Amino acid sequence: MPPDLLGIGITGKSLTDLERRILRQSTPYAVVLFGRNIADPKQLCDLVREVKSLAKAPPLFMIDEEGGRVDRLRHLIPGLPSAEAFGEGERPEELSQWCGRVIGMALRYFDVEVDLAPVVDVRAVESPKGLERRMFGGDADTVVELAGAFMRGVHGAGVATCLKHFPGIGTGSADPHYGATVIDASLDELVRRDLVPFVRLGHEAGAIMIGHGTYPQVDQPDLPATLSRRITTDVLRQVAGFDGLAVTDDMEMHAVSDLGSYESITDRALMAGNDVILFCSHIERVPDLQRHVRETAARDAAYGARFAEACARGEKYRAHVGRLRKNAPAPASFDAVIDEATRFVDELEKTRPPREIYVPDEERRKGPRKPGGRTGREEWT
Repeated sequence: MPPDLLGIGITGKSLTDLERRILRQSTPYAVVLFGRNIADPKQLCDLVREVKSLAKAPPLFMIDEEGGRVDRLRHLIPGLPSAEAFGEGERPEELSQWCGRVIGMALRYFDVEVDLAPVVDVRAVESPKGLERRMFGGDADTVVELAGAFMRGVHGAGVATCLKHFPGIGTGSADPHYGATVIDASLDELVRRDLVPFVRLGHEAGAIMIGHGTYPQVDQPDLPATLSRRITTDVLRQVAGFDGLAVTDDMEMHAVSDLGSYESITDRALMAGNDVILFCSHIERVPDLQRHVRETAARDAAYGARFAEACARGEKYRAHVGRLRKNAPAPASFDAVIDEATRFVDELEKTRPPREIYVPDEERRKGPRKPGGRTGREEWT
């Protein structure tokens, strides 16, 4: 199977015949799971197992499992808190690491290799839309301490992580799912504040997700970071000193999907410096996208070199994943995961104030991606 750099989503809780054929013949680098793919523990185990059985080189499984409002496992493991909750009571570092361990245990049980977390954006006075209560703190040192503890908890359970959203969207103006979010900060300001968690935790994580924010004081005012070579190569590699895997946020968010065809934004993201490019909703596009990338790499030397570099970083990260998994066997049963989660939530509740209610992320986005309105199903953060 030729190397690949795409991360894709699947449509439901079981595979369609089309998905089976694509996963067998056009295996992507990664499959990203969402709430739409999860019903119960047995179903999720069966789904992951089937996908991995279809290819000689199985894709990595990834999932956004933060706790709080972005919690794909909420119906299986209720009560996991948002990142902001850790700073609101006693023993924040200990409990953050414990939460990471619970999440890591769950993902290891389901054979999911990568948690697309933690969020290491530094919170402004008011959180941007889409980031409410998802950030660990309002200063870089707190974020490094608590997000680092969460990350090490996940790693200790045998699951890899991916820091997000480079170079920091904690002061953004909007939710990039629906359009552009502007971070009006100079590069010096980013270096002093927003880049700090990525610099201090990036090597340990091994992967960083590039966000879709725009940075008018750093590059073109309407250019998302995912398409900016200035940010994704110059700032990430040279200023932040990161040499691991660069993963785009979902390229089907309106902040970037409105800027061109799938092929065009894939080319721009790759040449900007991304190594894995996520398209989380339309698996039917994968074969054509893979063919486009390989044909372009064959006839364009610069593109081909960048593609080869991206694939090499992907394999290096896959080896990092393998080392973490080797050091932590999967839990013997899902009951063991639930028992640990129960102990953690009980301990957390003793030290934290009552929590606000948020509409679940997956429920909020069942229809068209337009903000506003409750669905009648809510969650504790």
